[in-house]
Amino acid sequence: MEQAIALDRLMDESGTRIQQLARHGSAAERRVALRVLEVPRAWSLWESEHAGLMRKVASASRRTGQTAALKAGAFGLIERKSLFEYLTRRELRGDARRRLLARFYGARAYTDAMIAEHGNFVRATCSHLCSRHIGTVVMLDGAFQEPLARYEQLFDEYFQAFCDVTLDEHEEAESLRALLPYLKHQVVELRKAILAMPRTLPDLMREAQIRRPTGDTLRVRRPR
Repeated sequence: MEQAIALDRLMDESGTRIQQLARHGSAAERRVALRVLEVPRAWSLWESEHAGLMRKVASASRRTGQTAALKAGAFGLIERKSLFEYLTRRELRGDARRRLLARFYGARAYTDAMIAEHGNFVRATCSHLCSRHIGTVVMLDGAFQEPLARYEQLFDEYFQAFCDVTLDEHEEAESLRALLPYLKHQVVELRKAILAMPRTLPDLMREAQIRRPTGDTLRVRRPR
């Protein structure tokens, strides 16, 4: 039986991963990692939220339970970062952006909601990248590679359709409305399948290539 992973190691692996991304990640990964590393308050908020997620993982007594908890946490992180990704992809401005934010934030002031959503996106993205790294490299489970990437893509399709229907500004809004239950069913079924998926060894060579230094490096200090 494989030994469960302690909270301290999960947090150490996560902190190291954020620093790796700040140096050698893609342009988008570097942006979110540096946002967390260079702003002490952002680091504090991220560390607190991420510790809550990792605590749930560490509390499982067996490795299989920890893997399931990490998968469930990764699903939640994908959902958390989806709203800001939609706003950016659709390049929403003015009334459309205000109406969509009101759908999720209620009567909260628009500027406050936008600032909160951006911070939420940055922290959720960082935690998601850390979770995928831990699942792949530490837990050695291939489900955190292609299967989880497929879930992220499928949830993105569902959430985009949901927001398009909410705004009702696109010609295909009515057809999307009829399609929503089917898209949601696909998301739910894939989530169940990934949770039930037996462990398969990941492609660590692929993981190493992703983390390979590009020459565009920089020194990053971890906030205290």
